[in-house]
Amino acid sequence: MKAQERHHLKQNEFAIQAAKVAESFSQNRSRITVMVVAAVVIATAVGGYFWWAKRTNDAASALLGQAMATAQAQIAPAPTLPGATQAAGTYPTEQERDQAALKAFQSVAAAYPSTASGLAAQYHVATTLMSLGRLPEAEQTFRDVTSRGTSIYASMAKMGQVSALVGQSKYDDAIKLLTDMSADRDGALPIDGVLIELARTYVKAGKTQEARAAFKRVVDEFPQSTYAGDARQQLSQME
Repeated sequence: MKAQERHHLKQNEFAIQAAKVAESFSQNRSRITVMVVAAVVIATAVGGYFWWAKRTNDAASALLGQAMATAQAQIAPAPTLPGATQAAGTYPTEQERDQAALKAFQSVAAAYPSTASGLAAQYHVATTLMSLGRLPEAEQTFRDVTSRGTSIYASMAKMGQVSALVGQSKYDDAIKLLTDMSADRDGALPIDGVLIELARTYVKAGKTQEARAAFKRVVDEFPQSTYAGDARQQLSQME
């Protein structure tokens, strides 16, 4: 077959395929249009969501930073000179600073509850309530944080809840919580740290035998732990 004829044949084949595509498009124009529009809508929605999520997270993070700055603000005695005012960014007492920080953290937690910054703020609400001596409220707030997934804040909140329980002399509740945590080998908190806290709680509860067993577990199971020295000392004092 001559080259010219082969070229002509290829052109005909291409024309036939192009015609088929055009006919198919014409017959399915409505369906194709709907699919294209749907794809555009989905892409726009996804892009809009990620833009909104980033903007929300940025705003929450900025607000949390302001609350943290309040919690770490300098304590400065109230001025005694006539007409003088408290220096900006300072507080006359720790209690007044904690009160201001509590409101700031509560604002973040309320405005952005579904963000990581909102969860962190809720945790700091609980720790600030502890500082203010509002133990029952702190206990409940720590419990709320622990119920929100498996983040590091949720794990830390369990230890905070223990402190709140011990502060209220609810030793049995604290011991139960610590015992459950000590059995969780996959948890975020180190088991040796949980065990030493369990042993100390047993001591406060007047349960010497149980305290000795918990201290011994630290020494036997975690001999290189930073808590092992304290555990050995406690055991020697119990002999």
